[in-house]
Amino acid sequence: MADLFSILSQASWSLGTQRDAAATASQNIANASTPGYARQEANIESLPGVQYGPAFIGQGATLASVTQIRDRFIESQIPGATGAQASSTAQSDALSSVSALDPSAASGLSSSLAAIYAGLRGLSAAPGDAALRGQAVSSAQALASSFKSTVSQLQSARSGLDSQVQGNLAEVNQLAQSLAAFNGQIRAARASGAQPNDLLDARLRVRDRLVELTGGTPLDDQGGDTQLTLAGGATLVSGNRAATLSTQPDPSNEGHAQLVLKGLDGSPAKALRSGAVGGAIGGALAARDGALATSEAGVDQLAFNFAAQVNAVHQSGYALDGTTGHALFDAGATAAGAASRLTVTAAVLANPSLFAAASSAATVPGDGANLLALIGTEDAAMASGSSAGAALSTLTAQFGSAAQSAKAMSAQDSALRSHLDTLRESASGVSIDEETVKLTQAQRAFEAVSKVVSTADGMLQSLFAIT
Repeated sequence: MADLFSILSQASWSLGTQRDAAATASQNIANASTPGYARQEANIESLPGVQYGPAFIGQGATLASVTQIRDRFIESQIPGATGAQASSTAQSDALSSVSALDPSAASGLSSSLAAIYAGLRGLSAAPGDAALRGQAVSSAQALASSFKSTVSQLQSARSGLDSQVQGNLAEVNQLAQSLAAFNGQIRAARASGAQPNDLLDARLRVRDRLVELTGGTPLDDQGGDTQLTLAGGATLVSGNRAATLSTQPDPSNEGHAQLVLKGLDGSPAKALRSGAVGGAIGGALAARDGALATSEAGVDQLAFNFAAQVNAVHQSGYALDGTTGHALFDAGATAAGAASRLTVTAAVLANPSLFAAASSAATVPGDGANLLALIGTEDAAMASGSSAGAALSTLTAQFGSAAQSAKAMSAQDSALRSHLDTLRESASGVSIDEETVKLTQAQRAFEAVSKVVSTADGMLQSLFAIT
């Protein structure tokens, strides 16, 4: 009877094992389309046999563990590819949305620069004509307005990226806290002997998003915790503790947002150097302080040099009242901020007769010699070594090249990330067909073990009847 009861005990244990195998397959099927879910596998082992006389009789099967299927080689490549793709895409998106230097814009710098020289040529036909003088002054003021509009768009784009980064930081801090919390929960679950697969999946999803935003490098330590280190070397998450990222105005960068990190130990916040954070945040900052900042400075320098060049010629000429030394533009004393300040001087704007078209007081109003000299500045080199038109073309080409490079890099990084995502899905994703087969196998095994139970029960009944 003891042997028959052992058969029933063995069968009972095995029934539970096949039930667990079916439950694992069911869990996989239910999560076939769940983002970040890794396929789980029920690892069934045979229980060691017990000796009965000259032989060892098995005790059935048991569920040794349920493990998730992940390829460590693929997983190790994903964080780097994720951070790079997010960074290049953020740069590309930021630069592609800016049209301030579009040479085809109707009221852009290119058309406004051409318009001022067209106005000067029109005035050269009748230097004393009051209407033509008014038109020339208006075209000069339109150019000044175009400089202001262009640099304002560039400044707005940079400020918009500040707001974008600040919005991302709120999510980063929440994710960092979640990652730290998952570390603690997973550590506690493992201490009880369990393998918390669903918690591991949830932590991985948080980690991937955190890497996407910050470009951080994750590392699983010997205790099973996931640490995250930023590109600059600062630790964002360690164990169940998380640092906090925020911003502060940077006076050396026109007051734009500078990243600040409050460490794990609660020490005072420290400003992070440029490039200390990657991912989407780093890409946005790279666009802000790279191509956009360079273009803003270039437009300021162009406005300053152009105003200085034109003023030098205009101040040497004579107005209709015979006076000289009048500046046409006011751009301030320094190149920084010149485009925002640029305007036609108040005196000329109020009185176009002060436009200096003549080369001497004795030849006004019909003399247009100085006007011809002003027209000549269109092709003359400024202090930068090139004409205004050439300098503007260079600015436009440089910005366009930066935008195209970012776009090409984004496409390349996105292709690599997509390839790794496909490999991850191939290694860790759920195949409905495979899981259906496993479910059927568990069902058949369960039915067979049930037959063992009924057979052993019949044998017991027979034995009881004989007794």
